Amino acid sequence: MRFVFLLIITFSTLLRADPIDEKLQEAKDYLTVKPSKSYEILTKLQQTTGKTTQQQIDLNILIARAALPLDKLDELYLAVEDLFEHHNHPYFTENITTVTSALGIWLRKNNYLEDAQLSFECSYQHAKNDRLKLILNNSLALVVREVNNLERAKSLFEYSFKLAKASRNVNMMGMTSHNLGLIALEQGKISVAEQRFRDALEYYTSINKRAGNINTGTYLLLTFVIQEQLTNFQRLYAPISRKAEAFPNERSHALLAWVHARYLELKGQKTSAAERTQLLQKFAYIVDYREQVVVEKYLAQPMGILLAVEAPKVQSSRFDAPWFAYVKSCDFSQKTS
Repeated sequence: MRFVFLLIITFSTLLRADPIDEKLQEAKDYLTVKPSKSYEILTKLQQTTGKTTQQQIDLNILIARAALPLDKLDELYLAVEDLFEHHNHPYFTENITTVTSALGIWLRKNNYLEDAQLSFECSYQHAKNDRLKLILNNSLALVVREVNNLERAKSLFEYSFKLAKASRNVNMMGMTSHNLGLIALEQGKISVAEQRFRDALEYYTSINKRAGNINTGTYLLLTFVIQEQLTNFQRLYAPISRKAEAFPNERSHALLAWVHARYLELKGQKTSAAERTQLLQKFAYIVDYREQVVVEKYLAQPMGILLAVEAPKVQSSRFDAPWFAYVKSCDFSQKTS
């Protein structure tokens, strides 16, 4: 009798489960291992009617988080813009660190560097724990790197790595190691960059973070071709290319194609005119200036391919969306009905 009673309770609980909440949880579960699947679930969920305000906030937060590793910056911005429509809702305030952090990333990537710093500082001010403060310290380091203060950026990333290691935050250990590798690469310290990328790849592999595996793995392959370590390249290329093929990110595909083309030339296989045209077409997907410089210096130049790389202009005007005033004041304590 007791068994039957428990079955009735379980069945009634399943009947009461909100299908929207279930889909949101499913999308959240995929965020680390397969953000493209998360994004697919979330875009379908956008068309679903009957969402509560809290569900709408959760939906847009998850869209922003899934859009970032997929380089869908327009979608990230639209999600943040929708979130600020609920700026006076208590659940929005509970998640303000996540919202302003996502906004800061968009601002940094669109060269609103002063405003990005404001957004990250607001995030830090409302961070509830050391894990979030660690993430935001890393984000501030990225802004510092954008203004070419590489030594300070390196110091901030090293501090972030120490905090991550102390708290056993493997994902952040991978992220900071990767960023330290990028700085070493910019400084021409290729062997140092190689070791940083090796470390990052090991961390990302241990938590099965696909986007991190592909990005860091591609940069590690780059250090191999720069140093003409062809055997190391051969060993790593197959697993990275398989993961990349299943990952819908044109920028990742483009960078890997350039790295592989240089490897083939080092093996004695001259790039054809048609292949060069394809590489030039793929270069259009590499929009980050620093990444463009890396491709031009370490891949295009040795291959005799001329690329037009222009430094981005920092926005002469400030970011002026009406709702950004809330970020500037960073005061979300006053609620209106």
